[in-house]
Amino acid sequence: MAEATIAIPVPTAEPTAAPTNRRVFRGGFSTSICDIFRDPSRRTDCCAIACCGVLSSDRNRYLLFGELPPPLWRRLLMYLIIPALFIASLNYFSVEVTIPASYGNDQQQQDDNGDTTTIKVAPLPLRLAFYAYLIFLGIRGRIEKRKTRKEIMTKLYSERASARGEEVDPNQMARYLHQHRLDVVRAHSSYSCCYARDDLPLDDNNMFEDGAVEEDFCSRFWDCLSKTFWSACCGMWCQCYSACAIAQEEREIERLTGNVEPKLDYITFEPFSEYFPAIQYLNENQISSFKEHARAISKLSVNLLKNVAAFLAVLVLFALSDIDKNFTFANMLVLLLTLSQAFFLEYIIWWRWNRFDISFDSVIKFFACGFLLTTPMAMVFELIVSIVTGLISMIAFIFILVEDSELVDKLRTDPKHAMKDLAVGHPALFIFSLFLNAFIIAAVCEETIKYFGYWMVVTPDLLPQKRSNDTNIENEENTPNTKSVRSTGSGITVAMCTVALGFACCENLLYVFGYTPSQSLGVEIETLIVRSIFPVHPLCAAIQSIGVCKRDLEGQRGVGIGRIISPAILLHGSFDFVLMVAAYLQQVKKIEEGNDDDSDIPKEDEAVMTAGDIPVMVFSFGMVLVGYIYYVWQSRAQTKRLIAMDRTITIDESSTLV
Repeated sequence: MAEATIAIPVPTAEPTAAPTNRRVFRGGFSTSICDIFRDPSRRTDCCAIACCGVLSSDRNRYLLFGELPPPLWRRLLMYLIIPALFIASLNYFSVEVTIPASYGNDQQQQDDNGDTTTIKVAPLPLRLAFYAYLIFLGIRGRIEKRKTRKEIMTKLYSERASARGEEVDPNQMARYLHQHRLDVVRAHSSYSCCYARDDLPLDDNNMFEDGAVEEDFCSRFWDCLSKTFWSACCGMWCQCYSACAIAQEEREIERLTGNVEPKLDYITFEPFSEYFPAIQYLNENQISSFKEHARAISKLSVNLLKNVAAFLAVLVLFALSDIDKNFTFANMLVLLLTLSQAFFLEYIIWWRWNRFDISFDSVIKFFACGFLLTTPMAMVFELIVSIVTGLISMIAFIFILVEDSELVDKLRTDPKHAMKDLAVGHPALFIFSLFLNAFIIAAVCEETIKYFGYWMVVTPDLLPQKRSNDTNIENEENTPNTKSVRSTGSGITVAMCTVALGFACCENLLYVFGYTPSQSLGVEIETLIVRSIFPVHPLCAAIQSIGVCKRDLEGQRGVGIGRIISPAILLHGSFDFVLMVAAYLQQVKKIEEGNDDDSDIPKEDEAVMTAGDIPVMVFSFGMVLVGYIYYVWQSRAQTKRLIAMDRTITIDESSTLV
């Protein structure tokens, strides 16, 4: 397949000179493959994980080869539509096969009684074709990634030869690449997640350049995890979907091409300089027309809006066609109401109060990141963490079984009622599991992912700005910024809340249409209302923004990711824990009263909320109110500090100009 080439030149800067005393790791790289998240100030490392590294891989090829990624329709066709057609065909052409009803200890007795069941089995050729297509996609992606890594290693070899004053010998370079062919394969391998440890430099020169960075809790935790298990025990770096290798390549490409500072968007690779002057003009002249703000957006935002409009149009036609009885036009209206709830909060947070602090273009990008990127990442990480916490709960469960032989016997004969007895007789085990679920699985994972969702999006709104009509390039250091520190702080708060709103909107859709056990329209609406009156996600994001402003604007060096997300984790975890414990206690009460009917699916006329839920909702609302009061208290104090900083900057700039 022919690769698309760019129509505009790649923005380049002077490449960073190759110091003779820099560290050299396997393959000639200047950083280790496990240096991802080692530097808390790096934003691009997050993109190496999002979408399995697709965004970073596209950017790497753009900066290295000048290649634009394939159009969105082609990717949707290859990675979504064709697999969906395969799955639909597997379901349509499947045939029923009769098998024995049980494979347990009573297998012989079941066979004697003639008990059987039927399952659907798809035709073997169709299954093989589907597996072959998935293998083809995997091999195709690995070939592209390995091509990029070999090109980087070629440039690094040439760089080192030039630093020594030698000419590049093509034969020696070919032998060098041949020697490192296994490293290239292991860095981007579909069947292995391990890469031989490369944290030790390959040279013996101790006079390395000072590349130390200030670490935070996240970088220290990552360093401890890698050294204690992956490196010390296995002698390998473990990675998933080549995330660590892609991040390493992106760091090296930025150094080689001189594109260390953010200058262009992902996906479209449109330079900031092509669309941001129009945004600056609107802000400097305080133009309040939404039509003008909607015009001053980037190509990436335009593409996002077009794709959303097209997707909603397809959903409307699907709902009107009455193909699926479970998704009618009434369900489509519920979906639109779910989106409208997020858009209304965004209107209040951004347009009503902070329209000149951050642009409409940035709002679109941050919301899309929260909706499309952070939600899938949170689901994956929650699944991984839930496996670990599940093992912890399982250990406690084993200790209970050792001491209770009757419970063991009942688990063999009647496991459903045995679990009910366990819930009534051992509340500490369930409450401990709920604590892990609320604080570790939900709060820690989601608040961390939301923070990185904000951190991975770089927009010119939150970068240092000069006047849009300023031509004094030579004296740029003395040119005053047009954006105040207070305005930048408000922009950070809006950006983080927007990511959280995108995340919450996607989560609400999952709860309304996916996790709600009943397909009743009334249940869907009630679920949406209950989730809408508690905007925990944007509130936690606003609390996080206090810490981000302390670190990035006020210069408090002791504020790391741990101090930034801890208050949000406390609020989020407490909110979820109260709801979970209340639901558990209500279920235990039903079991004790004999009102448990072994069914988790509500009837069509059964409400999700009951009168017993009202005290819990009142208490939850009080917790949200406490969180809001805490944010207002901290925000007002911080606003005063930022205003004082603006005054100091104004005085300094005036004295400099004089």
